[in-house]
Amino acid sequence: MREAEMADTTVRRYTSDESVQHDLFPGGAIQFVHTDNVTFAAWSFKAGTQVPSHVHPHEQITHCVSGSLVLTTPGAEIVLQAGETAVIPGGVEHAARADETASGVDVFFPVREDYRRLGGDQS
Repeated sequence: MREAEMADTTVRRYTSDESVQHDLFPGGAIQFVHTDNVTFAAWSFKAGTQVPSHVHPHEQITHCVSGSLVLTTPGAEIVLQAGETAVIPGGVEHAARADETASGVDVFFPVREDYRRLGGDQS
């Protein structure tokens, strides 16, 4: 295999003490890991946390780990319970709220450069 075709085979472990927690929304805490291709966000929201309506070009996969999360899009409200996942296509306006304490993960493709610029990640 030519060098240009070889994939990076380095496995990188991220520990919680390396990751900077960002408080982007009142009552919310998010930790990010960025690769060349995706952004991974582990989030925890206190009851009452709201993520304002917004739109971005990135495809987003949201998985609720505990509690529940309400996703709102034009014309729809989706309640994700623990263990459930939603895929939000790029360009779709959406908001979120936690009516109860909740935690989960988001994966964005391509990488969220706006979140990378927040700094503190070890990518």
